[in-house]
Amino acid sequence: MIESLDNCILCDHPSPIRVPSIPNYITKINKPKERKAGSLVEEYIKKNKEAVKEEKQNLKSKEYKP
Repeated sequence: MIESLDNCILCDHPSPIRVPSIPNYITKINKPKERKAGSLVEEYIKKNKEAVKEEKQNLKSKEYKP
């Protein structure tokens, strides 16, 4: 679909011109990284391993009667 204008719709100027738009990727803002990717997951895994280890120690120290 090709559309051509002879006169400007707003000001009735005889030769309208196209104003180019600025792409968004040029104005990208770089944010400083606070943490390495995946560090939060690694931290939770480490805490859970410690919790499991403590729970195993607690269960080993208890005596169970059949």
